Amino acid sequence: MKRVSPFGEEIKRIRKSKGISIRSLSEQSGVSHSYISQIENGNRDTPQPELIKKIAKGLGVDYFFLMRIAGFMNHEVEEKSVNVSELINSLPIEYKRQILQDDQIKRERSAPKFDDPNSKVDKFWSKGAKKRAVQNSINFEELDLEELNNSLETFLSTRATAGDFLKILRLYRNIEIEEMANHLNMDSKTYETLEMNLKYSSSLLKKYGKKIGEFLGVGNFGEWFRVVVRSEPLSSFIRDYTESDYETVSFSVKSVYKKTDENGIDYYDTYTPEELERSFFNLDNLLNQEDHDVLYKDKVLSKSEIVKVKMMLKLLLEDN
Repeated sequence: MKRVSPFGEEIKRIRKSKGISIRSLSEQSGVSHSYISQIENGNRDTPQPELIKKIAKGLGVDYFFLMRIAGFMNHEVEEKSVNVSELINSLPIEYKRQILQDDQIKRERSAPKFDDPNSKVDKFWSKGAKKRAVQNSINFEELDLEELNNSLETFLSTRATAGDFLKILRLYRNIEIEEMANHLNMDSKTYETLEMNLKYSSSLLKKYGKKIGEFLGVGNFGEWFRVVVRSEPLSSFIRDYTESDYETVSFSVKSVYKKTDENGIDYYDTYTPEELERSFFNLDNLLNQEDHDVLYKDKVLSKSEIVKVKMMLKLLLEDN
């Protein structure tokens, strides 16, 4: 009788503990039921990573957990194995272009707006801003591999957030957004928002760091990220953060409002700084805007959920 491998023993244990039949696992993973049966009975050797990933998906367990059981990696080596140079060099070219293009679009959107048609100052600065945008715009399709690598290293060294590193590591591991969302027990939209907004000092890094890191094969993602940003050449660019650090966040609120004089003629007046601040913290303004996602406990609220929140607020706060 052939000896069953640790991998075969483990997938059989997990399958039975979850009440999954071999045929059901076959349907969920896309791996033939006879092949799975042979692994569990010791008639087949441990499969290659591509099949392990399918089996992990079918069982609903971490891919890298099964990879460690299969002997393809150990925890200590794994945490040290992924460095910035490896990330940059190993990413497919299309991913490098996508990351850099997304960064360029983000910078263009966050640039100051000078769009008052009646302001000479705005017209002057708008013309200069557009000229600089054209000069700074890069067609990443035309860059060769070395230029792409250099551009990506510059991005990681100067502007990249924890969310950017998470995205790059996810792409490097060839893991889809849906897989990450399922692993963290959240919907895809909420995970995308987490990945886009994850900062070095964010409490989300502490909350999800271990679970993310286990799935991506770096131990604790937060600890891995802290090691990465302190390593050369990144440490010379990325400063340390403390709880006292602040970041300016932009949020659109109307700066003028329409009024009617005693003769029935409409005119516009501007809000004072105090009135603008009140608008910024106005819940109704937040719930009615469509430019940004509205979150509650890390979950992105849908339009129907926002309507429910507004109805509840009305019931709670309306006068008796």
